[in-house]
Amino acid sequence: MRLERSDLGIIDRGAMLSGLSRTEFMRRAALNEAQFAILNETVVRLSEDGWRQFRAAVEAPSAATPPKLAERLKRQLPWQGSKPDRRRA
Repeated sequence: MRLERSDLGIIDRGAMLSGLSRTEFMRRAALNEAQFAILNETVVRLSEDGWRQFRAAVEAPSAATPPKLAERLKRQLPWQGSKPDRRRA
């Protein structure tokens, strides 16, 4: 990473005051910023009316499972076949 000398001075001062190396200080700062960016994309803000509509949709009774889907959900998974479990042997 290429940084201006003035930026490095500030980073080094912050690292020193935190008792960290420049690398660890930068690693933590980068992770913090990444987490902040991710949270800003995953947090949904709703108006009071929007929240009521969302809750109503979530709490509404679900529709009956279509028969074909219900049958498929009962099928044995391919990796759960009748082969003996070698971990137990």
